[in-house]
Amino acid sequence: MTAPALELATLTERLRAARPTLDLRGVEIVERARCGDGLASTADRVSLRLELGEHTDELPERVVLKTILLHPYLRFGMPVILATARVTSALGRVPLLGRLASPLVFGLIGAYQRWFPHAPDAMYANEVRFYAELRPQLSIEAPRVYASSYEPRNGRFEIVMEDLRDRGARFPNATTPVSLAQIRSLLDSLARLHAQHWASPRFDDELAWVPGTRRGGMFPVFDAIGLDLIRDQLRRSADKRELIAPLERSIEQLWEAMWRVQLEFEAGPTTLCHGDAHIGNTYLLSEDQAGLLDWQLMVRGCWAHDLSYLLATGLSVEQRRAHEHELLAEYLEALARYGVATPPSPSQAWLRYRQGMIWGLVIGWLITPPQNYGVEITRANIGKMVSAMRDLDTLAAIP
Repeated sequence: MTAPALELATLTERLRAARPTLDLRGVEIVERARCGDGLASTADRVSLRLELGEHTDELPERVVLKTILLHPYLRFGMPVILATARVTSALGRVPLLGRLASPLVFGLIGAYQRWFPHAPDAMYANEVRFYAELRPQLSIEAPRVYASSYEPRNGRFEIVMEDLRDRGARFPNATTPVSLAQIRSLLDSLARLHAQHWASPRFDDELAWVPGTRRGGMFPVFDAIGLDLIRDQLRRSADKRELIAPLERSIEQLWEAMWRVQLEFEAGPTTLCHGDAHIGNTYLLSEDQAGLLDWQLMVRGCWAHDLSYLLATGLSVEQRRAHEHELLAEYLEALARYGVATPPSPSQAWLRYRQGMIWGLVIGWLITPPQNYGVEITRANIGKMVSAMRDLDTLAAIP
């Protein structure tokens, strides 16, 4: 662990930017989860106990610092990613060498990531801006944040947020049961989020910075090396190959189909999406209350981007088959209740829901190294996504 992100002076500076009277006298590390260790996927999380003076300004004694502790010199920047894409493309045109170049290069990238796990800076910048600029305007269940910052110069970021365990939060994943009431709570939050930004003119001015699935944010990374990263994952993972075999498509065909869906989705209406709404990015507070966290892949896009992913990963296959129609109908009713004048018709919504499944499979889990969440959780998510795509005949629904 590098020291600077946890220095008292640095934390005090970040917190005082929002709370000028804060009297922070000490910081104790209670526990930590490192990026890629199965508990924290793309950033480090450090639980801290704060020693506060008289002016706490409603700051709790215990908080969570979300950051990346790996030194900037050891992280891939966008220039390196794009240069890697150019080199592998050039080598691929050389007879014989081309067959070996991509597996070698991306095998080395995979090995490097296992030793020095981190995510592209675009994800960190995106989440900081969400909490700084958008979270205060939303009436949904999401973590409270006390300070956040991002430095474009070196990609360093810090988000100081509430420790959700103080409210009794539990953190599910695709292998743990989630009740229909909790899923409904999450659908209600998504409906609120989507309705508030439905076809919003703000995307043309103050929200123009919000990335889409085919521009800004992580798109340059996916476009440059995404397919090669997935090919490398499939080369080294018999599990992944076996799990997607029932789809009877090559990864190249799935990749092309996924981008065709994104082109369809851009026809609108678009809204603000969580962007990575699998069940592992949620928390459960009670039997009928749940919230959304980890906003690194927030995008402007189609509502189904979130809904398909949540229902496929959050419910068992049997639950999804039994309840997806009624849950989709309830979501459409909630959109109308929260102010969307013309929600999608049931038939339009069903088509988008079917099409939306492919993103969660390809970008959500085929591209993600198993060490990020562990083999069991990775298998569970891919299995659920493949089952949903087969049940819904997703590939036939894609133009």
